[in-house]
Order: sequence, then structure tokens, then C-alpha cells
Amino acid sequence: MATLEIINVTKRFGRKVIAADNVSLEVHDKEFLVLLGPSGCGKTTTLRMVAGLEEVTDGNILIDGVDVTDLPPRKRNISMVFQNYAIWPHMTVYENISYALKLKRMEKSEIDRIVHEVADMTKIGELLERIPAQLSGGQQQRVAVARAIAVSPKVFLMDEPLSNLDAKLRVSMRTELKAIHDSAKATTVFVTHDQSEAMSIADRIVIMRHGKITQTGTPEEVYDKGANLFVADFIGTPPTNFFDVELQRNGKGLHLVNSYFDLRLLPENEARLKGYNKDQLTLGVRPENIILVKKSKSILDTTALVVEPQGSHQVIAFRLGEKIIKIVAPALPKMEMGETIHLDFQQESLRFFDPESTLAIGD
Repeated sequence: MATLEIINVTKRFGRKVIAADNVSLEVHDKEFLVLLGPSGCGKTTTLRMVAGLEEVTDGNILIDGVDVTDLPPRKRNISMVFQNYAIWPHMTVYENISYALKLKRMEKSEIDRIVHEVADMTKIGELLERIPAQLSGGQQQRVAVARAIAVSPKVFLMDEPLSNLDAKLRVSMRTELKAIHDSAKATTVFVTHDQSEAMSIADRIVIMRHGKITQTGTPEEVYDKGANLFVADFIGTPPTNFFDVELQRNGKGLHLVNSYFDLRLLPENEARLKGYNKDQLTLGVRPENIILVKKSKSILDTTALVVEPQGSHQVIAFRLGEKIIKIVAPALPKMEMGETIHLDFQQESLRFFDPESTLAIGD
């Protein structure tokens, strides 16, 4: 496969719309990299510039060190899988997969070998004589993937390829895609707005917002160490809970205080805030890091507003002022709506943010 470099790439539509704003990143050989972000953040535009389907306004795109910025798509040695599959409805599965190979004037025996090899890899070997109308959505997606793999591209691009599938099939197909990627040893760039999907399949995640890259890291890094409030809020279901607190310093250490709780920080968290000289900060706590405790150990007592049983766990919502806070608790003991709950924070997982810059503190 290959490496992909995107260097200071910008895409403008007219004078006012900047879809991608000075984007730079490197995709390593055989890496599965995911571009993640809300609708309109520039991720699909960036992918289409790599494919050659959108012209680059500024910057350069290199594949294996070769500048392909001005090359047409057919000369970039890339394959792309689209959201709507884009397979030919009048051709059989075999013909769909073999079409690009025939254009290369390959020997018939070699074409047959490749078609059967990628069909077995994508688990559609028994479907080769069918036409797309006879296939399910998941099967059509496998055909699109097989066709893309067959030409042995240097870079494999996927633009929200699972978004048209139902929820259960979507979960199973993302596992299949990751397995296919590992088997084909492909360099893959995958676009999605689904953070759960990104977390489950990516080697690294590039989070985009307003046409810019806001953080790049492994799934663990972007989950545990969000670079700013946007990332901390965007990654995770339910999302991170945020509290506006005052940082109080006294002879007994540092406290985070608001109208609902007074949290004495452990020494390791005090060290993280040593260089922070403001009085206000934003505290971020993941739902699973707000824990049910006995009343004698709680820092916050409140009432369960809603309890959502999830089988393996329960999501408990409560109200603090105008905010709804959610926690993820073990399935047992089962809480009930209106029941008093006693809470504490797991301090090793607390996140601190500057409310003005929105950037993380103490990393």
C-alpha cells in the first residue's frame, strides 16, 4: 500500500465558503484513519480532494511521496466506496468487480482469480451471478468494497459507507470492514459522523470542525484526553457532563466549588492545575466517572429524574439547575425515578478546561 500526505490543503467555494481550511495530516502505510465530525465540518470535501473529485484551492496532496494534486482520479491509483454504493445495476456481481480489471486488459484467468479472491474476502462468493436488485443493502456494500479492493489501490477511501444500513447491520459491517482492511493490508481513509463507529474501527481519529482539524489521536487519546470542550462533548455516549466551578485555594489545598458541591482535589489533580492562575474553570466528567456511593461518602445528593435500563447498565439522569446530567451506573441495584441518589466523582478521570479558550488544562 502507501502513505498519504495532505499538506496545507484548502478548499473554497466562491469567496465566502471555506469547506476545508489549511488541512494537514499524514496517513501511515496500512493505517485505518477515520475523519470524524458533524455535518458540514469538511471531512467529505477533504476526502473528495484526495480522490480528485474536487479541485484543491491551495495546498498539495502526495501519495507515496508523489504529488497527485493536479492528477485526474484515474491516475491516482485510489479506490473509493460511496455512501450509495454506486454499483452498476445492470451488471452481475462478477461483472461489477471485474469491470475495472478488464479495462486494464488483464488476462481472463487473472481477472477470474482476483474476482474470486476478493469475493471470498468480502464473503460474497456465492453471489457472483446475481444482479444488485437481488441483493440486500449489506451485500451491495460488500460488492462495492470488493470492487474497490480488486484493483489493488494504493489508498482506499470510504465516504460514510455504512450510513444507509440499519443499526444492527451497521454494527456488524463495521467489524467486517475492519477485518477486510487488515486482510487486504490497505491504507484506508474512512469518513463518518458517527463517533461510535469511529471509535470501534480507527487506528487514529481526525476530528474536524468548521473545516479545520481540532484533534488527531488514537480512540483512547481522543476519548480520555479531549483537546478542548468540543472534542470532550462530541466523543462519548452519553456525552461528557460539564460543570462551571470556582477554583478556591486555601491552606488545605484546592477545591472546585459551585452551588451544588465542594470537591477537594487530590494531590495529582492539584499538580495539574499548578500553572493555572484563573479563578473559574470548566470541569468535565464522563457519565461513567460519576459514581453511586453511600450518603456518608457523597459530595452531591440529588433525585433521579429519569432511569434508562440498558441491560448491562443503567443511565440515570438528574437535574442541576437548568442542566440535565447523566451518569452510567451498574445495572444493579436498579434505581427508580424520584429516588434519592448519592454521588461522587472518580478523580483520576477528571478533565479541566479553560472556559474562555475552551482548551484542556493540565495535559
